[in-house]
Amino acid sequence: MGAPKGLNPAARLVADMYDAINRPDLSGMIRAGHADDFPEITAATALLEQDAARLDRYESALRQYADPGFWDDMTPGGVLALHDGGDMARNVLAGRPAFNHRD
Repeated sequence: MGAPKGLNPAARLVADMYDAINRPDLSGMIRAGHADDFPEITAATALLEQDAARLDRYESALRQYADPGFWDDMTPGGVLALHDGGDMARNVLAGRPAFNHRD
């Protein structure tokens, strides 16, 4: 039995985990909203927030790479992709924003 959709993703994850290990008492507390102090929810929240931040960086870079203007050879100063040379990808893979200026 999955947790209700109204729960935050971390609480849903932890409630489903407790269901999977046959602990309906604990999953029920979470679903009822009586488990805000569970350390498992705090840990799951932190991990999910890190993953969301990483995904946001990836999507930001992909949006830039997908923009036709990024590849337009009529852009004054030349094709942006040529100037980028993969910097955006390296930045997001290293945990930095796509445009991580060093100046």
